[in-house]
Amino acid sequence: MIDFALNHLPVFINVQRPSSACQRVILSPLTRSAIVQWHSGSVSGHHCRRRDMLRLMIDRNGSMGQWVNRTLLQRHQTVTL
Repeated sequence: MIDFALNHLPVFINVQRPSSACQRVILSPLTRSAIVQWHSGSVSGHHCRRRDMLRLMIDRNGSMGQWVNRTLLQRHQTVTL
């Protein structure tokens, strides 16, 4: 039963901070994915480790754009949305 819940009931965490590149980052720890909404209007999805998600949530003064560049874009694991 717990496996069904983990696979079918994703939890989303919306992270919004002032950033010149990213409008928001939506994290889903259960599915290990992150969705990035850029100021240009495009949206991209990426695989993401939970420890990296935690770093973004804990570091309130950090730049979302730098986190996306270091954590998501350097790994080149884009998810089809």
